[in-house]
Amino acid sequence: MITVKFSRRALCMGDDVNNGVYRIKMADGASLGDLMEVILHGGSGNGWPVPQTSEIGWVIYANIGKIADVSHDKKRIVCYVDEKMQLSALGIAWTFGERQGKEPDMTWLARLFAE
Repeated sequence: MITVKFSRRALCMGDDVNNGVYRIKMADGASLGDLMEVILHGGSGNGWPVPQTSEIGWVIYANIGKIADVSHDKKRIVCYVDEKMQLSALGIAWTFGERQGKEPDMTWLARLFAE
């Protein structure tokens, strides 16, 4: 079993109620594409997937850098790393969903996921 921590930017104060660090549990042979599906739709321990709102897209960052763009409304997942690569080979420990057009503070993220 592989555990990947996940959080994302809240859209508003009401959305912020569920803000936290979630632990996504994936099978040993899970791929990056499998993880992106869980980030987009929830499940496997992710109770706070990226929202289905207007045309806001999400950029998914990880401890290894920018890994994907996802969007419910545009019905897409675009991985910057081969989506078939196994998570175990990529070394992804945490992921963070940031709204398109914004860039997270990676130092802050490292502290957030260190806990």
